[in-house]
Amino acid sequence: MFVPRQQYPRELKIAVMREIDSGKSTAWVARNYQLSPKRLEVWKGEWRAKGELAFPGTGIRLQPKLDGEKIAELERKIGQQAMEIDFLKKALRRFREKALPIVGNGVTGSTSKSARPRKRRQP
Repeated sequence: MFVPRQQYPRELKIAVMREIDSGKSTAWVARNYQLSPKRLEVWKGEWRAKGELAFPGTGIRLQPKLDGEKIAELERKIGQQAMEIDFLKKALRRFREKALPIVGNGVTGSTSKSARPRKRRQP
C-alpha cells in the first residue's frame, strides 16, 4: 500500500521556527505542534542556512482522497468487525457463566473406577 510522505505547509514551518527563535525549547514546540524533535532539527538547519527563503515549494498538504467505493468497502469492514466482536463477547460471556470442571494433577473429573470387562467363556 502506498503511503505518501507527510508534507507540511510553509507557513507552519516558519511559525514553528519563529517560536524556537523566540526562546521556546525544541521539546516544547515539538509537543505543542505534535512534531518530531528530529524533524524540527532538520527544519532548524534549513532555517538557519536560508532564513526567510527557507522552505520553498507549494506548501500544500496532500490529503488522500477516498472515493465512494473505498468508503463503502471500509464501512463494510467496520460492520463485519463489529459483528465479530459481538460474537466473541457473547462466547466469552457463555464461558464465564458455565464454569468448566476442575481437573487436578492430570486425572479425570470422575472418581469412580471403571469395571473390567468380563471374559466370555467359550462353550
